[in-house]
Amino acid sequence: MKYAEIEWNNGTPRSTQFDDVYFSTDNGIEETRHVFLQQNELPQRWAEAERFVIAETGFGTGLNFLVTMQSWLESAPPDARLHYISIENQPVSPGDIARLAGQWQELRTCVDDLLQVYPPPVPGMHLLELAGGRIRLHLIFDDIEVALEQINYKVDAWYLDGFAPSRNPSMWSERVFELIGRNTVTGGSFATYTASGQVRRGMTQAGFVVQKTDGFATKRDMLKGFIFEQRCYAVEKPWFTVPAFTVAAKHAIIVGAGLAGLTAAWALSRRGWDITLIDRHASVAEEASGNPAGLLMPRLTQDVTADARFYTNAYLYAIRCLDGLQADAEQPFWFKCGNVLVDSSGRLRSILQSHCYPDNFVRYTDAGLTEAVTGVELNHAALMFVDAGWVDVKRLCRQLAQACGQRLRYLQANVTDLVRVKGHWQVVSDKSDPVAAADCVVVTNGAMANHIPVLEWLPIRAVRGQLTLVEQTDLSRNIKCGISAERYITPPWQGKHVIGASYQREGSSAELSASDQQENLNAINRLIPPGFVQSELTGRVSWRAVSDDRVPVVGCVPDRAAFEQQYRDLQHGRPSRLYPAGAYLPGLYTSNAHGSRGLASCFISGEIVASLICTEPVPVEKDILDHVNPARFVIRKLKRSRC
Repeated sequence: MKYAEIEWNNGTPRSTQFDDVYFSTDNGIEETRHVFLQQNELPQRWAEAERFVIAETGFGTGLNFLVTMQSWLESAPPDARLHYISIENQPVSPGDIARLAGQWQELRTCVDDLLQVYPPPVPGMHLLELAGGRIRLHLIFDDIEVALEQINYKVDAWYLDGFAPSRNPSMWSERVFELIGRNTVTGGSFATYTASGQVRRGMTQAGFVVQKTDGFATKRDMLKGFIFEQRCYAVEKPWFTVPAFTVAAKHAIIVGAGLAGLTAAWALSRRGWDITLIDRHASVAEEASGNPAGLLMPRLTQDVTADARFYTNAYLYAIRCLDGLQADAEQPFWFKCGNVLVDSSGRLRSILQSHCYPDNFVRYTDAGLTEAVTGVELNHAALMFVDAGWVDVKRLCRQLAQACGQRLRYLQANVTDLVRVKGHWQVVSDKSDPVAAADCVVVTNGAMANHIPVLEWLPIRAVRGQLTLVEQTDLSRNIKCGISAERYITPPWQGKHVIGASYQREGSSAELSASDQQENLNAINRLIPPGFVQSELTGRVSWRAVSDDRVPVVGCVPDRAAFEQQYRDLQHGRPSRLYPAGAYLPGLYTSNAHGSRGLASCFISGEIVASLICTEPVPVEKDILDHVNPARFVIRKLKRSRC
């Protein structure tokens, strides 16, 4: 994607593509207050709300969001949370957004907060947290219809603010109106500056009671409306529709004290939840999450897939989380030096052409120019991920635990069973003793998850990996970013590099392997001559959890027996609308099987789980939520069944 081309005329921005202004030439702030806040009856409606959801068709310069943010912080309850979903297919550059602060000093603080987290123009949903978490901006860079189809939460109030229907008709299509209607809560509202008959008819057809009202400044009329009765709509893939569960208290048990468990704990603790963290080890991050270093990189493919989209946006969210955590930490664990992916020039160019990534996200470097980027001559083409880096994973996990503060309680126990007793989950240890109980449990203990009877069907296995620690050489001391090819190598830290990691599906030995070490060294030596030579075995062995399809397993756990009964004839190809919504085990969730990409995927996965638990808008698109849903394995098996 590219930034929108904007012309500024006396403080008013105009789109060169649509030949229309982004906001009124009279007073943009007052226009937003009149058209969107007043006509949606805000902030009166959020005065006593725990959460409120606004959706906007057209983020533009962000002015509507910034004015709403300012009003929310002034008038909403201090513990309430605003979810602001905004769709934009022509992202405005940070520089153009910054001009708003110069024009309206009252918005400067809000503008500065937004620019600190504003993402590069990469397609997909970007979760941006502002005002200490009181406001969550779900910024979607995509076509309007595609984005509306991916919203998976009902909206309280809509801001319809695309360019005029005559100039940008795709923003005002019948399908757009239909999707707005089906994604609105009963009692939800909309407001728009236009009084077009096309819009009035479309919103009426979508189920809204529409009325004209006074427009802003010289504009005579505008439209607003409410929806008082929600229609029934056929749901595609109803087996992925997760019901909302209610809990008696904000207390969750998390089984597994690695990165997946701690990111979930952090996400819940920031929502005011108390966490009991249980692990078989005496302290956090004693298994794969205890590695001294790992590279943070997305998992890219040559095709535009749900997997690539998930990892790209998860990676960008992880960077924002790491930046915030590092700012509060006393010791360094996040080294934002950039990383390069080394591969054939043809494959790398294909990736860039398929996804159209911007230069401030990733850059292509020819083989002859890699030394300027990496510090060493690689003789291979590479992609440079601008804001990437490497992480001391164990120290990160400790920082996450510290960030949870007094809300986190740690228990050492080897969990072998989860039993549903009188509406609660009871956690049972290998000593057959109940160790804790809660309405809500999140299982994050890697390949140990399917040792628990209720999860034994999950196709997750452990893969052995070995890291190698090497002393820097005269050449390697010049490495200034992470380098990833067959293996990866970190820049030198305290005179050493970390090289990783081997991949053995059948490996079971915890002892360091001389052959694995040599393979690690050989892979890096093929990239960076003269090579590393090391006779002493130094490194670390751990086991990563991976699923059969190599996609993380994140979300609510299905009731497998009920699924097999409800969907037993899926293989016959009956229309999905004929099936009921999926049956899920109340209060049981998982974030698991993150494999070698956990640094990228765990933060957003923790947010997914916390959002599902708290019945909030999830931070990913619906297709991605379905892509990682644990129920996918049950559904695939049923579709392939010949019974």
